[in-house]
Amino acid sequence: MHYNSLFINTFQNLNFSVVYQPSCLQQPYNQQCWPIQYPKVAWSNNTIVIMHCQDFVSTQNQRCLELVAIEQHFGVWSDRVIVIHWNYNLQSVYTGPLRLIYFPTHSYELLINLGNTFSDWSKQLHTPRQYIWQSLNGLPRPHRRSVVKKLKQYSMGILSLGTEIPLDNYDYSTYFGCDNETNWQRLLPVYGNCDVNIVTETQYTECPGIISEKTLMCFLALQIPIVIGYKGIVDHCRQLGFDMFDDLVDNSYDQLDNYIRWKQALESNHRLLTNKINRLKLSDRLLANQQHALNWPSRMRSNFEQQAVAAMR
Repeated sequence: MHYNSLFINTFQNLNFSVVYQPSCLQQPYNQQCWPIQYPKVAWSNNTIVIMHCQDFVSTQNQRCLELVAIEQHFGVWSDRVIVIHWNYNLQSVYTGPLRLIYFPTHSYELLINLGNTFSDWSKQLHTPRQYIWQSLNGLPRPHRRSVVKKLKQYSMGILSLGTEIPLDNYDYSTYFGCDNETNWQRLLPVYGNCDVNIVTETQYTECPGIISEKTLMCFLALQIPIVIGYKGIVDHCRQLGFDMFDDLVDNSYDQLDNYIRWKQALESNHRLLTNKINRLKLSDRLLANQQHALNWPSRMRSNFEQQAVAAMR
């Protein structure tokens, strides 16, 4: 089921008249707050509005400016507005009348599409792996530059940074925008050849942020994750049911401040970056993480229905 239908049908089944605004975050983004598209609403006693935030929303200093803007726009009707968001645990920076529901539509679509083509790509992940680690870095954000500089000290890995440090046979200038399924297929020779994935997520200083395809592809690729993102992202992955291999990975860095978190992630896991893992011993857990990711869309649908009921109590 497409998520648009899921959102509308769920609330209609709860006897609400639904006004739906898909993809309400508009370009261009000014790095502070997205322009927001609002629907026209003729309010009645059973009207609700669903605002679908298809991308991350801006979280800084325990505030979310998009939620503030949406609340101001709808005013006294704000408690009849559902905001569907990608940021995990957005409730930690918002306590107003808007009803928040976590549903990462980007991840939902990606996992459904990759699940449908599982037989086409999965066998490429079951061959001997030559490299210990990988760290594929796209846009050269500050935390990625820091990680890349540190990783240059380590051998036995595959490292990239946008067009500055290109991948062999896959220059970043040929990147297919947001076509993550195509990029996954093209990058399988890398993913299938590395044991550990040092994931530099999209967001680092913004908290809470998003868990993107970068982390999900680590799970899909049967890799050990070292996820360097916003403060608490490892714990959030754990809350979503993923095995973060706490017996192998020193994840204590996850709650450290921005200035040191990326560095501690690498230094405290020096052993993992210099020694091969026992894939045979870990195979069941790696496969369980992969399956957990592929099954996430069905759990998302069920969780959405539960959150919808709870939101309107």
